[in-house]
Amino acid sequence: MSEKFLKKWIWLYVFGYIIAPIWYVVKILISWEVSVSELGILYGIISLITLLSAFSDLGVWESLKYFLPQYIEKKQYAHIKSLLCYSYIIQVFSWIILMFLFYFWADFLAESYFKNPIAGESIKVFSLFFLWINIFNILSQFFLAVQNTLYYKFVEFVRNIFLLLSVWVFLFLDISQLSFFSSAWVISLYWGLIFAILLFLKKYYSPYLESEKVIWSKDLAKSFFSYALVVFLSAQIWVFLSQIDMQMIILLLSTSEAGYYSVYLSLITIPFLLIGPIFSFLLPIFSELSAQKSYDKILNLKSSLSNVLILSWMFFSFFLFTFSHDIAYVLFWEAFLLSGKILQFSCFFLIFNFLLQINFNILGWLWKVWTKLKITSIALLVNIALNILFLKMFWVVWAALATWIGWFVIFILSELSLRKNYTTTYNIRSIWSNLLLLMSLSYISHLLIQNYFLELSRMWNLIFILLFGLTWVLFFGLVNKSYLQALFIEIKKFRK
Repeated sequence: MSEKFLKKWIWLYVFGYIIAPIWYVVKILISWEVSVSELGILYGIISLITLLSAFSDLGVWESLKYFLPQYIEKKQYAHIKSLLCYSYIIQVFSWIILMFLFYFWADFLAESYFKNPIAGESIKVFSLFFLWINIFNILSQFFLAVQNTLYYKFVEFVRNIFLLLSVWVFLFLDISQLSFFSSAWVISLYWGLIFAILLFLKKYYSPYLESEKVIWSKDLAKSFFSYALVVFLSAQIWVFLSQIDMQMIILLLSTSEAGYYSVYLSLITIPFLLIGPIFSFLLPIFSELSAQKSYDKILNLKSSLSNVLILSWMFFSFFLFTFSHDIAYVLFWEAFLLSGKILQFSCFFLIFNFLLQINFNILGWLWKVWTKLKITSIALLVNIALNILFLKMFWVVWAALATWIGWFVIFILSELSLRKNYTTTYNIRSIWSNLLLLMSLSYISHLLIQNYFLELSRMWNLIFILLFGLTWVLFFGLVNKSYLQALFIEIKKFRK
């Protein structure tokens, strides 16, 4: 892999580690000031907006990422300007419709959907979100399409920083109404959009696009939107799958249960703070190895990463299982201890999400769009059916199980679709040795440590959790030293 390639994509990794904790801090700060139900309302609205925003996109974000690099390579700047123009025109109607529906139906949604009248004001505030989010996303996807990952992540960083600052200012002024916290998302979006526009105008529009004329071509528009339609179907099912749990909890139970589940989602994604940015590298790596016709390296990388992710899963799962109660208490206070229970119940299912990331990146490189669409559609139907069954019979804890069964379905079906050429080889000996080690660490931690947490302050609890986490990492690294070194050697080969 070339040094130039690494420099471009390293920003995804660097900013990924910087941005992710900001979301945790924001949710932690808000959870200290509002009730469980109010937190459920806030993040339930955000989940609903994420769902609707994805549908209003109409697939043009992914279509831009596909066509823009081709026109950049050919220096056809008029085509680039035309596609951006098409994107704004087709989306402006969906933005306006959603904005007005959200604003004028706010009270109706608050009463009939969220079952709480205080949700009305927050919904009205978030209606302004629709006016600008797609403009921001188009510019953001443009930066990614031209492989300017620094700009792509920087504007997201600006947006998150202003979100944190806005929430902090409201807390400093002793303003804790839900509508004000909702406005923090809109304020942060405006600032992110301002920076995105300025960077786009200076770096790309003025030097390359300003003098070009828009091409009103039927063929150009047809190819652009035809591709967008195919991607739209696949992408929207994936977004729907990621948000359906929260919406069904609100619909079938209440916003209080949604509040517990929202905090659980923050806790279960802690491992992705460390390994999540790695997944951003997979598709570019597979694409570059494919260009070199190094298919054997792709197979070796899949097996090596799968084994490392299994070991990582074991580490994170046993740690979260052992300290789930204490992590929930330290970060979100005792009102959200039930979120820790949901975490303990479901943390061992993380493995399926880890492994499907590899499979879906390979399917993306192979351009098996319809295969991905079929797999996610089946998983979505399974998820909905299980949520309806579990939520009414076993309460919110089982919503997590419905999700993980859905991830299991995706992993199995994606693995079957790749079995002919990309079958994974597992290191059973290493897996068993790590399993015995982590079971021992978990048991010892439970016997010797758990009782002390009840007598310590939250700050000391946090310090001890971090210390024990570092201890676990040390043991994990020592046991797997030779295996990790072999993986690094394997990765270095890809640069040749």
